[in-house]
Amino acid sequence: MIKGSRILILSRDESTCLETAAYFREKKYSVIWCTDYVDALKLIADEKHRPDLFIFDLTIPSAPEYDLIRSFQAHPEIRKIILSEDDRLESQLHAYSLQIDDYLVKPVALPLLEAHMEAILRRDRRRDTSVETVGALTVDYESSRIYLEDEALILTAKEFELLEYFIRHRGMILSRDKILDSVWGFDYIGGYRSVDTMVKKLRAKLTKKYPYIRTVYGAGYCFDL
Repeated sequence: MIKGSRILILSRDESTCLETAAYFREKKYSVIWCTDYVDALKLIADEKHRPDLFIFDLTIPSAPEYDLIRSFQAHPEIRKIILSEDDRLESQLHAYSLQIDDYLVKPVALPLLEAHMEAILRRDRRRDTSVETVGALTVDYESSRIYLEDEALILTAKEFELLEYFIRHRGMILSRDKILDSVWGFDYIGGYRSVDTMVKKLRAKLTKKYPYIRTVYGAGYCFDL
C-alpha cells in the first residue's frame, strides 16, 4: 500500500464518490472527489490539491469526457484510470491513445481497483531508481539491460520492452489486447501471434528454472515470481 498518495475521484454519481472515497480513506489515502468536470479541472490546476492519481468513473465515454481527459495531458505526472461500462475494444484503444494509464470495465470491485492503482503508483516510484532487482532478474533501466543471475540476457529492443512491461506490471493479468496496445502500439496491425511468439522467446531465455511468465488461459499472461 502506498499510503498518503493523493487521489481525485470524478463521478456524476455522488453515492459512487462517497463509497469509493470512504474505502480509500480507510486505506490511508488522501482522497478528494467531485461530480462536476469544471471542479475537477480547478483541482488539477491548483498545485495544493493536484492529485497523484485521477479516477474517472463514467458510463459511456463521449466527446466532453474525452475533452476532459485531453486536458489532463498538460499534467503527465497525474496518473489516470478510467472506469466505464463501455467494453468495446475501439473505445478502450481510443482512451489509451489519450495517454491514460488504465481502463477497467465496470463493475469493478474496489480491492481490484486498489490493486491496479498501487501497481501504477509503484511503477512511478520505481522510476526514481535506475536499477531494480526482481527475483533472479536485475533490470538496469538506464542502460536498457536485464540480467539473469548476473548474466546479461541477449534481448532485442522489443523483447526488452515486453519483459520490462511484464516486470513493471508483475502480479497483474494482462490481456493480449492490452499487451499489443502498450508494447506494440494501438495502431499495430499484427495479431496475437506477435505476443505469443515473443513470450515463447522470453521464456526460453529465462529458462525453465524461472517460469516467471505464466499463461492465464482465456485471459492472457501474468508475470509472477
